[in-house]
Order: sequence, then C-alpha cells, then structure tokens
Amino acid sequence: MDVHDEAHGDDMGGAVDQDDFSSGLALAVSHHLWLLQLARLVRGCQRWWRRHRGSVRGRAPNKKRDFNLGLRNILRDFWDVDVEPPVFDEGDFESRFRMPRAVFMRVYDDIKDEPFFRQRVNATGRPQAHPLQKVVAALRVLGNGEAADRPDEYVRLSKSTTNAAVKSFIEFIVNKYESTYLRATTDEDITRILA
Repeated sequence: MDVHDEAHGDDMGGAVDQDDFSSGLALAVSHHLWLLQLARLVRGCQRWWRRHRGSVRGRAPNKKRDFNLGLRNILRDFWDVDVEPPVFDEGDFESRFRMPRAVFMRVYDDIKDEPFFRQRVNATGRPQAHPLQKVVAALRVLGNGEAADRPDEYVRLSKSTTNAAVKSFIEFIVNKYESTYLRATTDEDITRILA
C-alpha cells in the first residue's frame, strides 16, 4: 500500500511539476514576445528621432533653407515679378500643375487660410514657408509623381514638410469640394455627358 501511495504521489508530484513547467514556459514565451515587441517599438522610435531632427541639443541642425528664394522662384516662373513677364506661359502652367490657372487660384484662395498652410513665424522670429510654396510642393508631388524630397530644390521645403503638405492638401480638397464635385451623377448629367 505504501508503494502504491508513493508511486501515486510521484505521479502527482510529476504532474504538478509538469504544470509548473508548462505555465513557466508559457510565461517565458509571452515575456520574450513582449520584449521583442518593445525592441521593435524602440527601433521605430529611434528611426523616427533620426528622421525628425532639429532644434534639440545633440541633434543635427536644420538645413538653412531660403524660403524667400523658393517663393521668388515660383513667382518669377509663373507670375509677373518686378515688371518682368513670367518665364512660363499658360500652357506651361497647365502642364506643370495639371490644372488651369483659374482653378489653381480658386483652390489657392480657399486653402491659404487653413491652419497648416498659413505662414508661421518660428521661435527665432523668422517667417517660415509661404502658403504658395506648400501648395506648389503638394501639386508637384501629386501632379508629376515626384518624390517628396524632389521639390526641395525648387520650393525650398523639406521632405517632411512636403509630405505633410500633400496629406493636408488631399484632406482639404476632399472636405471642401466633395459635396460639389464628388456627388452621384444625375440623369441630366448622364444625358449631357453622352451627348
């Protein structure tokens, strides 16, 4: 009887040890997965910090972009500046921006007072990018399929600012003009289009 009890006790003890081992293993695996997720999150934050540099001790300084030069480039090329005719004519304007000047000016007049597009003054008291620069950068990316860092050479905006301009521009266009232009076609529309 004692032998049976001892054997039964060993089995029970072994089963309890097995359960402890399984729960410990499950805990270790879940802890390991949590550490992997934490490491992935930290790596993502490090990449974000490397991408978003600027006015923080220990980081690389911002590039000295001449926002006035970027605005002057746009005005010289497409509008009259200093009583000189623009470099590009109406056909060039439409091919660059994929819309007539009248449509561009209507969109620009509607968007220039939006919070993102307003011209701000930075902490040092210098004015930042003009709304026209942000709109032109967004349209160059959208209309020509350029990379976000390509308009930097012309409009003098960073890649991150250009990306933000594209996102804000798209959101504005959808929110502002959706009710007018993105509606279902009516019978009259279909008749006019088919005619």
